[in-house]
Amino acid sequence: MNRLGHQAAAQATWLGVCSYEQLIGRWDLGWQHVLAGCIVASSMCADDWSPDVDQGGWMAKFIPGGHRGITHMPELVAAALFALSLVMPPDLDWFLMAAAAAWGSHLAADFLCGGVPWAAATLGGNKKRIGFGVKTGGPIEKAITTFLTVISFPLAYIALGGPMPFALVVS
Repeated sequence: MNRLGHQAAAQATWLGVCSYEQLIGRWDLGWQHVLAGCIVASSMCADDWSPDVDQGGWMAKFIPGGHRGITHMPELVAAALFALSLVMPPDLDWFLMAAAAAWGSHLAADFLCGGVPWAAATLGGNKKRIGFGVKTGGPIEKAITTFLTVISFPLAYIALGGPMPFALVVS
């Protein structure tokens, strides 16, 4: 998936998490956390702070496997997020969730468009990928990107605590 698609997916994922927490959850997020999380998710979903760090730049020289290699392994991303959770103070849990939204949505989008490595077999040199194989930059990707961008507006409204036109009863 292209950069705009990754950014739309990261924003929709982060705002979806915030909307869920606003409606049902017990996580107290202020508008500052929602906005800061949007910035974190947007900046960590593509390029140097994302799984695409293997695509170019100075870091790519040190990462084996080329693009969509080990940095696109769901196990490695989960391990990195777990390691971050061990060292981050509790008041930065929103940052960790925004990073998880960025990296998780990145892998999900790449699973849809082109595929991701088949688990730890990548370390053994296996180049097979799993995914749906939607053409990157094609009309389906553009439609998905548009949908994710449009759905982000009502999610942002809910995440920021806008009044709901219906009553939500949670038992």
